[in-house]
Amino acid sequence: MDVSVFPLGLERHFAFCLIASLIFLIQFLRTKYWYELLMAIIVPLSLLVHINDSPIWFYGVGILEAVLLLIALIAYCIQYRKNRLQEKAKKAAKEAAEAAAAAEAETAV
Repeated sequence: MDVSVFPLGLERHFAFCLIASLIFLIQFLRTKYWYELLMAIIVPLSLLVHINDSPIWFYGVGILEAVLLLIALIAYCIQYRKNRLQEKAKKAAKEAAEAAAAAEAETAV
C-alpha cells in the first residue's frame, strides 16, 4: 500500500507527531484532562502506517485511530460536563455565601 496519501513525508510526519505529542503531554501535566493524555498517545500511532505496506494494515490503523479518537472525544465530553457542574456548584456556593453575609449585615444593623 502506498502510504504517500499523507501530504507529509516520514520525516515531517515524525516531527509533527513528536511536537503534537509533546504539546498534548504538557497540557495534560498542566490541566490533568485525560483526553489530552489520550491524544498524546493517539497522534504518534499514525506512524504505524509506515511499518507495513498491506492495505489491511493501513485500514486497520485507520480504524484504530478512529476508535481511539472517538474515545478521546467521549473523555472530553465527560470532562467538560464535570467542569461545568463544578463551576455551577462554586457559583451557587458563592451566591449563597453572599446572601448569608447580606442577611447577617441586615440583622446587625
